Amino acid sequence: MSKAESHSEKPISKVLEFLIFLSIFINSYIFFRYPFEAYLHYPIEIVLIPVFIARYGYPKFLAKLLFFAFVIGGIYIVKGTYPAFDFIKIWGGMYLSFTFYYFVIRHYEYDVKRLFRVYLKWSYVSALIGLIQAISFKLGFVYGYNFRWILNKWSISYGGIWGLRINSIFMEPSTLAAVLAPAVYVSLYNLIYKKTIWLTRRQSLIIVFIYIITGSSTAYIGIMIILFLLTMSIRFNYIIFGVFAGMFVFNLFYNLSEDFRGRVDSSKELWVNQNYTIKNTNTSSFVLYNNFHVATEALKAHPLFGTGLGSYQAAYHKYSLTKNKDVIAYDFEFNTTDGNSLFIRMLVETGLVGTLFFMLLIIRGFIFLRKEERFLPYKIISQSIFILFALNLLRQGNYFLNGFPFFVLLYYYNYKAYLKEKNKELLPKKETV
Repeated sequence: MSKAESHSEKPISKVLEFLIFLSIFINSYIFFRYPFEAYLHYPIEIVLIPVFIARYGYPKFLAKLLFFAFVIGGIYIVKGTYPAFDFIKIWGGMYLSFTFYYFVIRHYEYDVKRLFRVYLKWSYVSALIGLIQAISFKLGFVYGYNFRWILNKWSISYGGIWGLRINSIFMEPSTLAAVLAPAVYVSLYNLIYKKTIWLTRRQSLIIVFIYIITGSSTAYIGIMIILFLLTMSIRFNYIIFGVFAGMFVFNLFYNLSEDFRGRVDSSKELWVNQNYTIKNTNTSSFVLYNNFHVATEALKAHPLFGTGLGSYQAAYHKYSLTKNKDVIAYDFEFNTTDGNSLFIRMLVETGLVGTLFFMLLIIRGFIFLRKEERFLPYKIISQSIFILFALNLLRQGNYFLNGFPFFVLLYYYNYKAYLKEKNKELLPKKETV
């Protein structure tokens, strides 16, 4: 980005910038837990949305999608499939978050590059807090690495290659791994290609370092996908190199991290051998395995539209392997409301129609370029957010926490902006006399 470009832009309101940051990065503090978890960004959205609607009107495409979800959920509530409040709190949360982030993007005239830079700025701030946490742990300064004294939905996790699985201000390491994935993509791009696109070399190094010492298998999977995309972007026939690079990283983390190795081994025993011993079922790998079983059973019963937003818990109690004492001989339940995977949850709650619609959005919006450097910012934004989608589909089961709707809309409008700029170059130039 040139200095002339930065000076030509109106600065983003510091207040609104902070509110965006708050809604994406601070979900480890809640006002109360019941009857629903009230996050910091809810009052912000409730106050600002009416102001935005009065100024811009409500977008038709968003109204249609929300109305469709409302009708499907309403049908199953009338049928008594699951409690009405389970639907209301999820549909209401999606309404607030998608509406708020649409208006944020609309307010800044769909300038995706500016908003993405705001995200990167606060990603670096989050990484710096993670660095403080990592150093404080080694120095034994409890208040510097255990944030329970200020964040009431924050958890500490020991282990990994650092002795403490770094999660900065996020609820857990896997959450950090998902939210910071786009920033890690940009950082690795800069380090591999010796660039300073939106982040300096020092900032890129800090973000990647914190990402690695999360000790999260989600982060390691993210790095493998990023390296695959980056090597594939050099030349398509480098895809073999990308595969080997991913295998090298996998083996490196497998040997360095006992936690990661345990998850891989237990996953193999569950998915390949259906070994339900306590050693394998008392892990996060079983959570994913069990919830996938729930999804497949629910999909058999309701393949097209699922059973409505917020219905996952009802499906879990009906189909979970933990309810079958011939399979699991002891009681435990994890992620009964969100499936620990957005892909799994969408299969249950939105069926094949909703899941394929989202997959189509991802495929259509993905920008793969190798030579068109003038469109590089759009490619970086597209592929970096693609990583976030992949990790959320795999290991994060919430529709609207950590600014997920912001990234969905940014991904969509980034693709539209790319097409608009590309079409401008294809138009015939006027001849001058």
